[in-house]
Amino acid sequence: MRVFNRRFARATRRLEHAETAVRLAGVYALAGLADDWQDGRQTCIDELCAYLRTPYEPPSEAGPPAAEQLAFGGSREVHHTVISIITAHLRDNARVSWRGHDFNFTGARFDGGDFSGAEFSGGIVDFRDAVFSGGIVDFTGTAFSGATVDFTGARFAGASIDFTGATFSDGPIHFVSAEFSGGTVRFGDATFSGATHYFITAVFSGASIDFTGVTCSGGALDFAGAEFSGGAVHFTGVALSGGIVGFSGAEFSGTTAHFNDATFSGGTLDFTDATLSGGTLHFTDAEFSGTTIVFTGAKFSGGTVDFSDATFSGRRGGLGKDLATDPPAGLLLPPG
Repeated sequence: MRVFNRRFARATRRLEHAETAVRLAGVYALAGLADDWQDGRQTCIDELCAYLRTPYEPPSEAGPPAAEQLAFGGSREVHHTVISIITAHLRDNARVSWRGHDFNFTGARFDGGDFSGAEFSGGIVDFRDAVFSGGIVDFTGTAFSGATVDFTGARFAGASIDFTGATFSDGPIHFVSAEFSGGTVRFGDATFSGATHYFITAVFSGASIDFTGVTCSGGALDFAGAEFSGGAVHFTGVALSGGIVGFSGAEFSGTTAHFNDATFSGGTLDFTDATLSGGTLHFTDAEFSGTTIVFTGAKFSGGTVDFSDATFSGRRGGLGKDLATDPPAGLLLPPG
């Protein structure tokens, strides 16, 4: 124990050094200690995450001094190294696995980083109030299995965030009140199952959001109270099987949302109390089989929800007699 404590003290002192090379040595020393010291592994991980949470801002664009640029470049190198080390310990080929531990990225700034192929199983993964600004943050193929993943209040501004092929199972993911302004966020071919995944009161403003090919099985995607203004949201090819995709109380203003070629088998598509003012929700060639579609209290003010080319089996997917026989202006149903 005494040896581990001495190694920990030396490594953490290095993280405070002004020289980039010394801080990098501290990062690798902490990672090595975490591998060797099972009882202290979470403590070492906490120190690495704490480094990511330290103030980290790019220099101003108005001709910063060379020393300031150099210092930022060094900090960026150390930040990205920490991310790479954490990811390497969460992949299948890790010599020592850090799965099942907590990772606290609260308020951290990300201008790139590679989490691809990692598996967060159990524990808490906390990105609350994190800022994703510029660069590419790669979560492709990442698995969140039984972990609680929290992006509450996170800001995505001008960055490219890629969750393509990610798996979210047996634990919730929270994007509550997250802000998506500019940039691109991709969830293409991701799988959501076994839990409710929350995008409630999130703000989508001018960003390109891609849920193409997403599968939701037995869980829920909840966009209650979310605001969609400008930009485009792609749900093309989404497959809903027995789950819920909910937009209750959501506001669509000038946004185009594509549900083309989506397949809904059972489950519920819920627009209760949603407001559509401008923009269009397209369900071209979408297929509904026994799905309940709810528009109770929805307000149409210049917006359009277009089911005219969709295919329904059963009771028009549960639209209900009132909507099927007397749809409000803006709700376009297939003939017959």
